[in-house]
Order: sequence, then C-alpha cells, then structure tokens
Amino acid sequence: MKIALDAMGGDLAPKATLEGAIAAARDFGIEVVLVGDRELLARELSDYDARGLPITIEHAAESVAMDESPVESVLAKPESSIHVGLDLVKHGKVDGFVSAGNSGAVMAAAMATLGNLPGVDRPAIASTVPTTSGLSLLIDAGANTEVKPLNLVQFAVMGCVYWRQVHGVAHPRVGILSNGEEASKGTELTRAAATALLQMGVHVNYIGYVEGRDINRAKADVVVTDGFTGNVTLKTMEGFAAFLLGNLRELFDNGLLRRILYFLFFRRRINSIRQRLDPAEYGGAPLLGVNGVAIIAHGSSTARAIRNAIRTAANESLVRQVNAQIVDVLAANPLGVMAKPSSGRGLRGVLERMRERLHGSRDTHTPRRSEPHLETALQRGSGSGRRESTALMASVRTDPKGADSPRSEAANSFKPPTTRPGLSNGAPRDGESDVTDASDQPEKNGKPKPA
Repeated sequence: MKIALDAMGGDLAPKATLEGAIAAARDFGIEVVLVGDRELLARELSDYDARGLPITIEHAAESVAMDESPVESVLAKPESSIHVGLDLVKHGKVDGFVSAGNSGAVMAAAMATLGNLPGVDRPAIASTVPTTSGLSLLIDAGANTEVKPLNLVQFAVMGCVYWRQVHGVAHPRVGILSNGEEASKGTELTRAAATALLQMGVHVNYIGYVEGRDINRAKADVVVTDGFTGNVTLKTMEGFAAFLLGNLRELFDNGLLRRILYFLFFRRRINSIRQRLDPAEYGGAPLLGVNGVAIIAHGSSTARAIRNAIRTAANESLVRQVNAQIVDVLAANPLGVMAKPSSGRGLRGVLERMRERLHGSRDTHTPRRSEPHLETALQRGSGSGRRESTALMASVRTDPKGADSPRSEAANSFKPPTTRPGLSNGAPRDGESDVTDASDQPEKNGKPKPA
C-alpha cells in the first residue's frame, strides 16, 4: 500500500508527521509519500535514520493553516499539501490520504477534488469508539450538522459496509442515536430514517433506537446520528476519559504506599484502560462517501497517532472493497422516494462552483479568492473556524442558480457496475428563503401587477 501524508498538517507538524511516517514505514512496511515543502522536509528528514525505508517526498508549494478558512484554502491555494495529496489519490498514484491539518479544509477539498460516490448525497466522518466488548462506530462524527432522513439512511449503509468489511462483522447491528429506545421517541427526522431502515433488512441489520449510555455498552456496532450530535457525543466521551484517568492518577500519586500498590497490582490494568481510551490508538477517522480514501486525524496528533492513521488508511479492505459495496447496497435499495429533485441549492451548488474555480486556478497557477457569499455561508457552520469539520460544509447556503456537480471517477480503482444518478435532497434547508423576482409579487393593493 502507498499512502500520501500531509506532512505540513497538524499542530505538531512536521516533527510529528515525519516521526509517524517513519514508524509506519518501519513497523508496517507501508510506502509513505510525504507531501509538503520539499526542501524543508528533506532537511528535517535528515535528522532521522530513515535509510532503506519506503519514504518519498512530493513537493507542495503551499500549506493550509489550522485557522484558515476551508473554502478560501480550496480556491486560493490549489497547490497546498492537502490538494496535492488528494490529487495523488484521484489519479491513482497513491491508495489513500492522511491529514492532521485543518479538517474543514480536508473535507472541503476531498468533496471538491474526489467527488461523492454514486448514490451518496453527503459524506460522513466515521469515528471508532471503545466499548465494553471492543469497539463500535459512530457516524456522523462531525461532517454534517444539519441532515435529512435520506442522509441518516445513507450514513447507516456506509457505516454498516465499513464495519463488515474492515472489522469482519457479518451482520453489524445498526442503531439510531435517540433519547429513548421506544419507537415513538426521537424526532421526525429519526423516525423517518428508522422507517426506511426497517425496509432494508436484507442489507442493514437495524435494531432500533439506542441511547447515549448504550454506545459504550456495545448495544450496537454502528451508531448513526447527525454530525452535530455525533461530534458533541464524541468529545463528551473524550473529556470523560481524560477526567477518569486524571482522577486515577491522583488517587495513586498520593502517598508512597499507594504508589507501591499501583506499581505491584494496578499498573498493567490501568495502562490497558488508558490505551483503550486514548484517541491516538485509532489514529484517524475515514471520510466515508467520497470517491477515494481520506483519513482525518486530530489536529494535535502525535507521532503515534499519525502512525496509526497511516495504518488505517492502508487497510486493504477499506481501499479495495468498501466504496464498491457502498455503491452496490445503495443501488439495491433505491431511496429516491426520500429525495426531492435537486435545485442546485446549498452544498451541491457550492461544490460545483468550487470545482470550476479550483480547476481554473490550477490551470493558470494563479491563486483566486473565494466569493464573499460562499465564504460567509461556510463560516456560518463553524464558530471557531479552526479544525472542526462539524459544520463547515453542512450549513452552506448559496443561490439557486448552481447546478448539480458531476461526480469524479473513483480514485481507488473503483469502477461502479452501472451509472446511477446521485440521490439528492434539493429542498431548501431550514432557515433558507426562496428568492422570488419582484415582478412575480402582487402590488401593495393586493392586485397582481399587469404583465
């Protein structure tokens, strides 16, 4: 396997990315392509003993800062390490891409460069979480803050296929995160998605609603939710894990006798717990639904986290089988009844404009600035503008003149058996107003304006 690594991305780059790449190449025999400033990376790499390791450098003249606008980076920096790495995936030169950089920029660039899989309306971040019996999958963990039933159903399909192919579970149990187990609980959104999933029993083993407390109890293998709820859930788990480990540390650090007891009886067990709760153990989360393999790692990823993220990207089942089966399952379960005809609004219209301007920028090698209304639309989804991909693309609004974006060819050698139009939900989002020409409005006296 050959994996491209954004060597310039992350709070600890390039030191952590180089050390993680060296560890992955040495421990797993993975060929790693470091993407970034060639001169800088070559100089930094000379400080390590990397002789004989399958590590090469692909030059990228630009890099994206952690606090930089995602859409601005897509349009104004076509030669960034993120774009160059994803281009390698698109043209089949590598099998996957890993970045610990600006996650919003990674996600925006992946959607604009690779495109979505046929039948996938929106990609989703699939994050692994620890449970009492091993691991489970939380999807979406932050890509789409506002969703529709169609999106939740597609998340369920993508998560089910991923868990089956990568973790070897023949019939993964799929549940929708809700405020109760009863079918009457939840919202109109979750109830509509649940009704659709119940009709897909051949391909999706839907078990019903699961509550937040059931995630770590391993009640379901795949837990489906919107990106806002998923991101809050994930970070609550991370915060509690840090709280728990900190309290255990204080408990055994207080006094010589307790330290001796810890060393003799508890050290191995607590270290095992710490390892299971440590996000670095899992490296990164795949962005499922794009036409290629893209792994989003945490912005503060250490060398160990980068090493494990590269290992995740190099999983042969993920590279060779997951995308093809996602398309097959969606093709076998038409969801057109849940989708309205696309009007070019929202995300699709923006992506089309981004692709057009991105290709134009690359052809001329002249950075271009984004349109103000696109910039404002993307920023509405993220309060911090930093590495949170939670809302950067999901809350986008644009004018109704955009067209549905054509999907690019698969970057991981995937060729769909048939050409299917993408499933689209083109209705205006909540809070989005339809712009009507003034000539169509009645005059103040209530009489229609003559033609």
